[in-house]
Amino acid sequence: MGGFGAEYDAGAVKHTVRFSVAFLNKAAGFYSNHHPVANDYFNNTSYGNRPDFNMLGIDSRGAAVGRGNLRNNIAYTGTLTSNMAGTSSAYNSWDLGVTLSDSQFQSVSTTGWDAPRRADGSLPTLPHLRLAATSTLIDKGVDVGLPYTGRAPDLGAFEQPGDTPPGQRHEAETAPAVCQGTIDTNWAGFSGSGFCNGDNATGAHAQFTANASTAGTATLGIRFANGAGGARAANLVVNGSTVAAVSFESTGAWSTWVTKTVTVPLTAGSNTIRVDPTTTAGLPNIDYLDVNA
Repeated sequence: MGGFGAEYDAGAVKHTVRFSVAFLNKAAGFYSNHHPVANDYFNNTSYGNRPDFNMLGIDSRGAAVGRGNLRNNIAYTGTLTSNMAGTSSAYNSWDLGVTLSDSQFQSVSTTGWDAPRRADGSLPTLPHLRLAATSTLIDKGVDVGLPYTGRAPDLGAFEQPGDTPPGQRHEAETAPAVCQGTIDTNWAGFSGSGFCNGDNATGAHAQFTANASTAGTATLGIRFANGAGGARAANLVVNGSTVAAVSFESTGAWSTWVTKTVTVPLTAGSNTIRVDPTTTAGLPNIDYLDVNA
């Protein structure tokens, strides 16, 4: 990913590689390719490559150095990693000391990957390299701003259960979302082009519109930052009915973003989802809503 012909460029573009799978390459599965800046490698699965993750980059003198920010990745069989000195690596299979075996996965087959992709462009629905229900890699990751279910992200390219692709993302600053406040950009770490800074008032809500193909339950992920000293309380209102009370705890700083997950009922078709503060403190800053229906 990247690569500048082994020449340093201070203005090099940073890339993000996510929800990807590489297997049985004679060379690297994921390769920094002499890139001069640290790319992000989030939630990927590398199987049987040599190596699975090669983070060979260059520094301002043109010397070899590890470059990359790696979180929630799996490296299994083959040569796991190389050129890691200088990278930021945490919450990956090789960092956590977990024992990997074929039983961690529904299947480790490498056939059938040339099947048609899903309508949203994601990888075909196969059991291959998706986590088994009993895998110890479930909920072992860290929130990097990508959709997930459960207490924490799973490791690898697929959230368990295996047939659930990354869900819909609805940015708070993008219509038809509604922010009763201002769209701001003054705190780092947000997704998209801004975040909703709601008015400090009861009922000063953030509202999203999400589509569901069928009626049923869905897991919502509300990404927020709360630099205030105490929690901020809100009701979660779906299609006009309050379905849950949510407490947005302090994150310690307005630039520290976390995701609150809540399971709610949705109807088939269009749904309005409102985060409605119940005190005059208002909401925390709201970045986006993920819907993994």
